[in-house]
Amino acid sequence: MNRVKKLVGGILAITLCVSVSAQTKLPPGWQSSYVKITPKGELTYYPDKQGNTIPDFSRVGYHHGDKSIPDYPVTKTVYPVEKGDSRQRIQDAIDEVSRMKPDKNGHRGTVLLKRGVYHVHGTIHINTGGVILTGEGDNVNETRLLAIGKQRFSLIEVSGNGRMEEVSGTRVKITDAFVPVGTHSFQVSSATNFKVGDRIIVYRPGTENWIHDIKMDQIVERQGTRQWTAREYNLSFEREIVKVEGNRIYIDNPVVMQMEEKYGGGEVFKYTFDGRISEVGVTNMCLESEFEHYEDNEHGWIGVQFDKV
Repeated sequence: MNRVKKLVGGILAITLCVSVSAQTKLPPGWQSSYVKITPKGELTYYPDKQGNTIPDFSRVGYHHGDKSIPDYPVTKTVYPVEKGDSRQRIQDAIDEVSRMKPDKNGHRGTVLLKRGVYHVHGTIHINTGGVILTGEGDNVNETRLLAIGKQRFSLIEVSGNGRMEEVSGTRVKITDAFVPVGTHSFQVSSATNFKVGDRIIVYRPGTENWIHDIKMDQIVERQGTRQWTAREYNLSFEREIVKVEGNRIYIDNPVVMQMEEKYGGGEVFKYTFDGRISEVGVTNMCLESEFEHYEDNEHGWIGVQFDKV
């Protein structure tokens, strides 16, 4: 007998965890030494001995929270196939809207999936910016998409194309001997070619001595064990410049991995990403998957997957 599992995308899963944690009743009088709530309900962060603070991601979200999420009118309406696969019907509607000309805000159109059960054999794709897929509610008796298949797959995949490309000649060294987690600024060898609004990569190299010091080249051997290697941990973080003062660069969101001179420090460079899409969304629907039994891992696996967005 087929059973049904809820499909939850990675971002939504994190959101749910945060929501649950936020509602947990703390012991009376307890307050973290690293973050405190002010009488106004705001968070104040306090550094540890090295200067690391809990990263403040309050500006993560749609246009950094400077714009409200828009509510666009419906362009195309879809009803479920009564008996059979609804995937192609949904895909045809998305493809039709994808061919429309975007407005000044980059929006092409909104596809509304009316209330009902949509059996979906395979993956629904959104590959063009400005397309929104929405339903009439996220309960099982509202807009419900049921993934059908005997292998792991994403029910909805939102993806652009291309890859990030470094702008030649823009790479500079971060000159601070230590850059703590949570900071929004750092010194570079020269900020002459950088300005407010530039999109940059903050690059932290993986090094053998860093991996050795955190003992990730000494993992206890068991079946499938892989020791870390430096080249697998060259980390790149996308940021936007919000201020430049001399050779100090200020960024929109915090540093999340400390950078130390003894572990290779860090670098900054400009980049381009042709083919990345924007102004896309999936909202207001229930995503589930059929499965055979509770040890069955070959079925719809990810609710909504975003890539190159």
